[in-house]
Amino acid sequence: MNKTLPLFILAAFLCCSACAPKTQISRTFDFNKMNRIGVLAFSSPDNAFEGAENIFAQNLIRRGYTVVERAQIEKILRERGFKEEDFLHPKATREVGQILGVDVLLTGQITSFLPEQRVLAYSVSKRTTSEPVFRSEVVNMPEGGTVVRTERVGTQQRRERNVQPFEHTIFAQVGVVARMVDVKTAEIVWIGSGTAQGVSGLNAVSSIASSLIRDFDSQVRRARKKR
Repeated sequence: MNKTLPLFILAAFLCCSACAPKTQISRTFDFNKMNRIGVLAFSSPDNAFEGAENIFAQNLIRRGYTVVERAQIEKILRERGFKEEDFLHPKATREVGQILGVDVLLTGQITSFLPEQRVLAYSVSKRTTSEPVFRSEVVNMPEGGTVVRTERVGTQQRRERNVQPFEHTIFAQVGVVARMVDVKTAEIVWIGSGTAQGVSGLNAVSSIASSLIRDFDSQVRRARKKR
């Protein structure tokens, strides 16, 4: 029988590969006028995570949206004296809209990040074997001389325990919040959040982005039909 000892460690990290995303879309914003989407860098605690915005941009492009990448937007904003913390200020967003023809800005935050890691675990195997037990004695024969007689008197059980260490990979876990902001008013017109795990942080974000942008696209299509 084999069993792994630190099951409580492994169980703590078990979760769905991509939990159902939560999204909300504005009922007043006219998405028929949304033609170009600007993408800004996603923030993360201690700047420990990079590249999430690129994955979201790829998913938007895959669904047919026109995307202006963050480097171009951030360059223009810095040239006009805006600092990073000012990027979502109404004045900054309006300038982006006027200069690049962007209708909304996509921004986001990595709310939680647990990198992939390898932990040491142990596999314990136990085996029980049975061996016969014999007893020998010297017997004097009537006609003289002696002989050795051997007989089985029971069974002896032997228990063996074998411990083998092995490495176990714990998937990366990421939480993301993404927002679409109207460049004219700086109001949030769509927001979504999700969590996922993957073989790497970017792999987990890819799963989240795919789900969120799929929901976003579906909501935008419905909103456009109502206009």
